[in-house]
Amino acid sequence: MKNIYQLRNEFTLREYNTAISREDFEKHFTRTREKVRFTFAGWDGKSYDNESRSASVYRTDIQGYEDARFIKIGKHLHYIMEDELRVEKATGEAHPEASWLVDVLRAE
Repeated sequence: MKNIYQLRNEFTLREYNTAISREDFEKHFTRTREKVRFTFAGWDGKSYDNESRSASVYRTDIQGYEDARFIKIGKHLHYIMEDELRVEKATGEAHPEASWLVDVLRAE
């Protein structure tokens, strides 16, 4: 897989180069039946003890990124860092960390 941040170069970025259009998102990302448990590892202002949550996985058709897993929380598109496992303090389970990629704008 290519460097994940190079994926942003595949789109016309808007809003100070932090967002993609809804059309680009719907064209290139598909929601799957797969679910993933993940943590933001404190970046969300809540999960300081690596509390996990669950979300549906999105996949992309962009060449070089077909194996990457993405999640969409609100307007934010994140990617799952498969090799960044964090141990949840309450349960002792390890979950991958999610990291922000871009925002998805509302349909125009």
